[in-house]
Amino acid sequence: MKTQKLKRMMSLFLAALICVTTLVGFGTTAYAAEETDEVCLVSFPRDGDANYGGEWGHGSFNFMNGWFAQTSRYTTVRAMGSYDGNICYCIEPGVPQESGDRYTKKGENFWDNYPSSYNHTISPDDIKLFIGRIFQYGYTGTISTSWRSQNEGGDKLANAVATQLLIWETVVGERDADFNKVGTGGKSAIVEQISTNHPLYSQIMSYYNSIAASVQRHSKVPSFLAKSVGKAQNIELEWNGEAYTATLTDTNGVLSDYVFSASTSGIRFSVSGNTLTITADDAPSDTVTITAEKRNSQRRGVITWTDGVYGPNGKLQDTVTYAQTVNDPVKGYLNIKVSYGSAKIVKTSEDGKVEGISFTITGNGVNKTVTTGAGGVIQIDNLAPGVYTVTEQNYDKYEPQEVRRVTVVSGQVTTVNFNNTLKRGTLIVTKTSEDGLNEGVKFHLYGTSLSGLAVDEYAVTDSTGKAVFSDVLIGTGYTLEEVDTAIRYVVPEQQTAAVEWNTVTNKSFTNILKKWNVTVTKSDAETGMPQGDATLAGAVYGIYKGDQLVDAYTTDANGQFTTKYYVCGDDWTIREITPSEGYLLDSAVYPIGAEAKNYTVEYNTTANDVTEQIIKGKIAIIKHTDNGDTQLETPEVGAEFAVFLKAAGSYESAKASERDYLICDENGYAVTKDLPYGIYTVHQTKGWDGRELLSDFDVYIAKDGQTYRYLANNRNFESYIKIVKVDAETSKVIPLADAGFRLYRPDGSLITQTFTYPEVTTIDTFYTNSEGYLITPEKLEYGKGYSLVEVSAPCGYTLNSEPIYFDVTADNATEENTVTVVEVTKPNTAQKGVIRISKSGEVFSSVTETDGIYQPVFAVKGLAGAVYEITAAEDIITPDGTLRYVAGEVVDTVTTDETGLAESKPLYLGKFEVREIAAPTGYVLNTEVHTAELVYAGQEVEITETAADFCNERQKAAVSLDKVLEQDERFGIGKNGELSAVTFGLFAAEELTAADGSIIPTDGLLEIVSVDENGHAVCKTDLPFGSYYLKELSTDGHYILSDEKYPISFDYAGQDTVLVEIKANGGEAIKNDILYGSVKGLKIDRETERGIAGAVFGLFRTDTSEFTKETAVLIAESGKDGLFVFEKIPYGNWLVKELQPADGYLANEEIYPVTVSENEQVIGITVVNDRIPEIGTQATVDGEKELCATEVFTLTDTVSYKHLIPGKEYLLVGTLMDKSTGKAFTENGNAVTAETVFTPETPNGTVTVSFTFDSRLIKENTSLVVFETLYKDGKELAVHADINDNGQTVKVKVPEIGTKATVDGKKEVTASGRVKIEDVVSYKNLTPGKEYAVKGVLMNKATGEPLLADGKEIRSSFTFKPDKPDGEINITFVFDASGLKTATEIVLFETLYRDGTEIAAHADIKDEGQTVKITPPTPDNPQTGDNSNLGFWIGLGAVALGGAIACAVMYFKRKKDEDDE
Repeated sequence: MKTQKLKRMMSLFLAALICVTTLVGFGTTAYAAEETDEVCLVSFPRDGDANYGGEWGHGSFNFMNGWFAQTSRYTTVRAMGSYDGNICYCIEPGVPQESGDRYTKKGENFWDNYPSSYNHTISPDDIKLFIGRIFQYGYTGTISTSWRSQNEGGDKLANAVATQLLIWETVVGERDADFNKVGTGGKSAIVEQISTNHPLYSQIMSYYNSIAASVQRHSKVPSFLAKSVGKAQNIELEWNGEAYTATLTDTNGVLSDYVFSASTSGIRFSVSGNTLTITADDAPSDTVTITAEKRNSQRRGVITWTDGVYGPNGKLQDTVTYAQTVNDPVKGYLNIKVSYGSAKIVKTSEDGKVEGISFTITGNGVNKTVTTGAGGVIQIDNLAPGVYTVTEQNYDKYEPQEVRRVTVVSGQVTTVNFNNTLKRGTLIVTKTSEDGLNEGVKFHLYGTSLSGLAVDEYAVTDSTGKAVFSDVLIGTGYTLEEVDTAIRYVVPEQQTAAVEWNTVTNKSFTNILKKWNVTVTKSDAETGMPQGDATLAGAVYGIYKGDQLVDAYTTDANGQFTTKYYVCGDDWTIREITPSEGYLLDSAVYPIGAEAKNYTVEYNTTANDVTEQIIKGKIAIIKHTDNGDTQLETPEVGAEFAVFLKAAGSYESAKASERDYLICDENGYAVTKDLPYGIYTVHQTKGWDGRELLSDFDVYIAKDGQTYRYLANNRNFESYIKIVKVDAETSKVIPLADAGFRLYRPDGSLITQTFTYPEVTTIDTFYTNSEGYLITPEKLEYGKGYSLVEVSAPCGYTLNSEPIYFDVTADNATEENTVTVVEVTKPNTAQKGVIRISKSGEVFSSVTETDGIYQPVFAVKGLAGAVYEITAAEDIITPDGTLRYVAGEVVDTVTTDETGLAESKPLYLGKFEVREIAAPTGYVLNTEVHTAELVYAGQEVEITETAADFCNERQKAAVSLDKVLEQDERFGIGKNGELSAVTFGLFAAEELTAADGSIIPTDGLLEIVSVDENGHAVCKTDLPFGSYYLKELSTDGHYILSDEKYPISFDYAGQDTVLVEIKANGGEAIKNDILYGSVKGLKIDRETERGIAGAVFGLFRTDTSEFTKETAVLIAESGKDGLFVFEKIPYGNWLVKELQPADGYLANEEIYPVTVSENEQVIGITVVNDRIPEIGTQATVDGEKELCATEVFTLTDTVSYKHLIPGKEYLLVGTLMDKSTGKAFTENGNAVTAETVFTPETPNGTVTVSFTFDSRLIKENTSLVVFETLYKDGKELAVHADINDNGQTVKVKVPEIGTKATVDGKKEVTASGRVKIEDVVSYKNLTPGKEYAVKGVLMNKATGEPLLADGKEIRSSFTFKPDKPDGEINITFVFDASGLKTATEIVLFETLYRDGTEIAAHADIKDEGQTVKITPPTPDNPQTGDNSNLGFWIGLGAVALGGAIACAVMYFKRKKDEDDE
């Protein structure tokens, strides 16, 4: 019993010693009041154990992470609440525990607050999981004090000990995440506590290995998986032609225990044996995490009994025990990805422009814009496999490219080709002409296209009058001209034209025929002015086209007339049809000179001068008289006559050419010279003496070349017959000559009378003189029943052939100037005439339609309803002297019938004026006054006629419009020829019906008109009356195309209006507003998705190469809600780019193309910004901030980061800095740097950067500061480089050694022979547990050279492992001092090595502490006594003292055991 008590006392004492700790525990966790209980410990061996004297305990140990164990002789188990309760296990090795210690029960959430600083191998959660798994496979029964190694309790104890060992290995960090053993770094291993001499060693190790294997298998994942996402390997999927796939083989043999899932859809898995096949039809856009989860995985729950303080410095040792089975998800992770591929864009272009073309490639998280180089090729690398959309930026000059979809395959370059085709359009020229000849007309289009290429093309009109320019490069400001215009036309002016893409531009040209009129001036061929009674007025001339009479004109009082306008041609002539009074007909043909080649404009005027020959005749006189004797007629020789133009009034007043003076010859004969047309007075100025002069008589010279002969005689016994010509209506004498008569005897025989001189001439027709009468040259004998028949009427009168009967008797005779005459009166009716008026004008006769364009056709037809007034142009007097009409008198008013004709009543001959007083509805009053002259048409015509043709101009409309375009100086819109793209259509607003029944339908297009550079346009279509409207058909792309209809009403404006000017929109300019859209952007934080205020954005043109505020068209700043707006952006393509990020954010370098294509279009974009990343660092070496410069160390810098983009790759580059110099720390001249590439899963987290360096090369205490720089895509994002930041700093302490040499504890001795020098080497700043070597050499202070014994240096070394950084060791030098002949000072030089590298030395030749002095003995003074065994006795006393202490310990342990029992 006493022995048992002593054992127990000793056990208690030993347990207390084991649990003593020298360090204060870290951190205390407070828990709410929960279940508590006491621990009960049972130690083995116990009495009766067959192996009671065996080696059940162990020595002291230092484990990983600060854990330890003190010496113990026992193997101890424990339970809570009783000595036979369920076993529990220690989780704080080295921390004291006694039976009766009270603990609080905790669930598995205890591990949520478990400090991670005591296990750097696995996490607290992994510790918990492994303990639960160890419970699953280890011992979980009750304990018993009856267990003995020789009974079944020994097996349970072995199982429990194995379980405890594995729990301790888990807790201290000897087991990794796969439950594999890890190196202890020079520390003791937990399993070393079980000696190979332990009575249950083999059983313990058997259980140990079995449980470990089961736990390993329990948590073992397929060999290609990692147990954490961060350590998962990346597997590349390969394209097999159909899908992306990878095949993996599990060498751990557990593949069938797991089910697989992926972090994204579209991934399939198939397992065959130990082979896993992963398949993806589509390439994942990013790295995909594959998770394998073990089927039906379970472990035991973990209950922790704790005192609330944890760690190697804890107060009471915490324990754990098992609970019910719980689910134990075991997962493995694998990352799959697909290698990036590339897309190559190959650009070709019709115009060879391939450089600088921008493309946007989007898809799979990519949205970037690239630009081709000089060869038109750009390759985009690092694209995740998948389908991408490649969009070429629109360029005005090219046709928009279709969006291409390109499939990028892993590791391959996929090529997509783009070919730019220049935009083209069509220009149609519609040709019209006055003569309708529109085929074969050539047009020329030239200028520079939008692409910069020259355009120089020709087109010829077809049978419809259309010339088509197809596939013309788009552009504005082209010049369009008609070439080789037919000579008959006026050359039309050039036009400007714009050709737009996919649009037909219509232009029209009208050929105007060249026209002429002529003024003809008639003059006398001899004198230029009229001669005699002749006149230049009244001559009728014909206008001939070839031999075809086209029109007739009558000369006016000045001998002139002016024609209307005719179309120019080569064979127009003037010919006289009827001469004017007194002139001969001019047979000459006069060319007008109306050839088209002579003229360039539409209306041209020429003049022609024509001459006429005057009618001339002679007057011959035979003068007889009675000789007084014989009563016979005798020639009156010498009689003189003055002949002169009667109109002159006297001979003296007459012109020389219009008078003559006659003297009769011996035959009484005299004849005048040729006298011009007219009535002449023959006046006898001289005769025989005593004879009466012949009375004056008139002679009418009316026929050219005719000689008018007169015989004057004085027969007295017969009566002359005087025939007087009178007007039948007025009975007035008609004072005109040349009325011819024949006389018949009563028997009906024709009376003839004979002239005998100058030749015998018999006449049977007698003509009146200018006074309208005649007297027969011979007398007629008496008789009755004579008759007179008129054979020639006087000019202006109608021939009256009915005979007039008369008698020659004295009763009927009268005496006139002593001449007996019988007067016979013959009445004649004055000839009359009618004026026929023809009225014509253009009527809307038909409609033509070509390519959807309707054109009215007008034809000339007779017009009804025109009212004309006929007035006397002069006093009209018939030859009898009667005033028939006063000048200006309205003699008739007529109205045209349906055929356009009207006829006056019969009018006396003379000149009249015909004027239109009322035009037909729809026509302009023709104010031209036509002169119509009714001229004598000969004696046989009772009613003559003349014509007056009137053509009325149709009232026409001039439809015009003015166009203005809004201007925007900011964007340079409105001043670049945009007006050239504007066209309007003229449409019918109602159905318009032509005379032939054809129609222009409602909304039918009549014309497409373009505005000029001033915005003005005039419609050229000749419009009938009706309602129309103008509507804009096209405008420049920057403007809103208006659909407004501008009404045009063309109504008859009265006969006095020639042209009705109609201005669209009331004469106000029609305005186009610019097509504006807006861009509304949202600026958000990638992490929070909240709006960001204060970011500045710019709107740029697509050709911008430098994006600055200066080059921006507009600037906008995001507001509090992150919104920014660009208002009033005109049509086109634009770029949006961030110019200045908000404070605290990285700049977003992406360029956002936007296109405004509709008015009021709102384009939304979202711009994501990332906060400026922040990093902080915490540098340690094995968790420590200080280290000794004795090893090759790995410094771990834990870099905390904020605001990174999950899934993106970052680079951390670190440099070790020497705090004292502020420069990079170097090793062998090279800076010590490290870097790591990582991809964060969350915006905030940590990542480690490891620096490996040989601290042994550091020769003085150094503070190393870690500077870290964060990069992404080669761009520096954040820097942490504070030389004074303690968190970044690790202190390196350089080892130091000092020595104190003695000989037997003395600094000076007298000795000879074998001498032992002991050197106490003190050291500082060593790494505990590491092996060091101290090597020393004895130096002769006097020589400074090594001390030699027997010719050799005296050296010594000592290898040791320090327990603490600072301490001492002893090194002994033994040598034969017999060689010393004199007193010698010996200095000890010591050098400290680690792995063969010198890390410290102490070699000061003057250091007294390192120096001893040995003096050889003097032979004359021998010593007595010996104290050489003093050391032995001191050692023996120390052993005795240790034994006493051991006995005391055993006593107290024995007593404790007895108390337990």
